Amino acid sequence: MGRFRTVLALLTMLACLGVGQPSSFEPARSAKKQIRWSKKSITIALSSSLTSPNTSLKAESDVVGAIHRALETWSIAAEITFVEVPSRAQSISAPDHGDGVNLITIAATAENLAIFGDEGSPARTRVFYDAATGEISEADIVINPSPFSSGGAPLEFSTDGTPGTYDLQSTLTHEIGHLLGLNHSRVIGATMNATQALNGVFGLPAISERTLSEADRAAVKSIYGSPGDTGSIEGRILNNQQGDLVPVGRAHVWIEDAVSGRVMASGVTNANGAFRIGGIVPGYYRVMTESLDFDDDQSLNLDVDRRSALRGFRSLEIASELRVAANKSALANYILVPPQNSPAILAPAFVGVNGELSTVPVSATPGTKLTVFVSGNAVDQVPGTGLLVTSPYLTVNPASLRAQQFGRVPVISFDVTTAMDAPPGEYSIRLQLNSGEIAYLVGALIVGLKQ
Repeated sequence: MGRFRTVLALLTMLACLGVGQPSSFEPARSAKKQIRWSKKSITIALSSSLTSPNTSLKAESDVVGAIHRALETWSIAAEITFVEVPSRAQSISAPDHGDGVNLITIAATAENLAIFGDEGSPARTRVFYDAATGEISEADIVINPSPFSSGGAPLEFSTDGTPGTYDLQSTLTHEIGHLLGLNHSRVIGATMNATQALNGVFGLPAISERTLSEADRAAVKSIYGSPGDTGSIEGRILNNQQGDLVPVGRAHVWIEDAVSGRVMASGVTNANGAFRIGGIVPGYYRVMTESLDFDDDQSLNLDVDRRSALRGFRSLEIASELRVAANKSALANYILVPPQNSPAILAPAFVGVNGELSTVPVSATPGTKLTVFVSGNAVDQVPGTGLLVTSPYLTVNPASLRAQQFGRVPVISFDVTTAMDAPPGEYSIRLQLNSGEIAYLVGALIVGLKQ
């Protein structure tokens, strides 16, 4: 699958720009079998439509080069070989049967257009797999031949960072992750996050998704890596409701390096409240969780009481220093207790700089100060002392907190200084109300380019 979420035009004076949607398939998180290829060499057929004139491709874009580089990125991470071959095929396989060809295409055929419906997503991926074994037999990627913005304006792909276009290599890198069986990531700075920025958002080319975050690497290593090199964390999250232990589904669980604070991996609980996060480099980690019941852009249009009711539980820390060893699984069970059953209202949803907000990460340069904007329910109730980046390398100035008057949705800004020796990676913004309620923007700040 690919991006599915569109940014709301929530403010009239603050531009919320450039988030797309892409894809069509995402394996159920409750599936008992991991969706994966059983072979280590995958043949990818490149449709002739990719080198033919197309109104959605900016002239002189390096399409084949973008595909090759995107495949190479995952090849290194997953230790899988991709064999690229030319093909005259134009259309992906119909949803009810595959043809055995793993096609990448941009042709405006009926079959290709049908997979997008009425969405302007940059791309979509259709994966065929055996539900009993999880083995993938075919995966097709369609680059949208007619992408459009949430306002209906036509868009283009480019490979040179042209403002207002989608970066083609970033789009493909995300889709190839789905081709390998990966779900969307809830880490904002991950390539497998559900949103993609247009070039020019925050005044920058949107190329960070060309490379993989630690969360992306852990996700693919958990499927294709050697178990002797990495470890895992597993457990269950239960809610104590008047003495009854009820499984908590749709809880986002993520881990941060205990020393640097970098986001290293994440997962989501299934209907039984169980989770397993694999592909983890041995070390010590903080383990956190947050409810996804509130993770819906449309909820911003609801009143405060209704928004609070949507929230399953408050964000919290499960473990402060959990050791993960190679080829072993560390346990991280947790039972929610009151005041977790009381209403939760804090729900940061957008982050940005330069007077813009989006659902994509913000880049922080080592040795510099950055004014960060955050928007979402009740963020205007957060005191300066309640703002923190969960890392010793990024410091928030409490006195810099400002309430921004841009519309009915609360917006705040504050200064973050990044140390010169801050390790590259994704870092989380932590917000805390005076009531003690905590919420996170997981991986919302990227230091340096992802490796």
